[in-house]
Amino acid sequence: MTQYNFSDSVIALAGICQAIRCVKDISKDGQADQVDMEIMFESILQTESDNTESIYNNHKYLATGFNTLIELLSGPRTDADLSRYLVSILSLQKRFSGDSNMQQVVSSRVAQAKRLHEYQEKIDHDLIEQLAHIYKDTISTYPTKIQVTGNSQYLQQSANQSKIRALLLSAIRSAVLWNQVGGKKRHFLFSKAKIIDTAKAFLA
Repeated sequence: MTQYNFSDSVIALAGICQAIRCVKDISKDGQADQVDMEIMFESILQTESDNTESIYNNHKYLATGFNTLIELLSGPRTDADLSRYLVSILSLQKRFSGDSNMQQVVSSRVAQAKRLHEYQEKIDHDLIEQLAHIYKDTISTYPTKIQVTGNSQYLQQSANQSKIRALLLSAIRSAVLWNQVGGKKRHFLFSKAKIIDTAKAFLA
């Protein structure tokens, strides 16, 4: 999947945005939409897929991501937390994509999580914990840190910490995908209107 396809890059961006929206909702309100989260957790385990959309089952499951993407690119006053998370994720993706050793570690750990998922056939606490540990042991060791801000009452709960780490791993997964299908940072400058129009078309 290295051929450039604008629609695919917008789907992957929606994936990143859905993950960071869930992170923000957990950190501020203590919970996020269950289906939105499960789609993102499962996307980490979709290591062999025919097309970009199938990684998220169907683009209809990324409605929150498309809406968040439109909101981030079209509003005069964008959400500072979401903007910061997006910039950090893209920065970490660049670092990760140039680190073959880390890629191998993540790949083997994800394969273990995938086996657990296939055995259980559901997303449960154990699987989320496993995904969270992958993020904690790998991506979060880079100097660039994603500082998640919110209500300390919710951020101190270990179950929420695990969900947030697993969601950040899924955001990196989507960012790697975005890069693979030809997504570039310059598109945010020169193709902003096209990204918004494409996201709106997926929502229609």
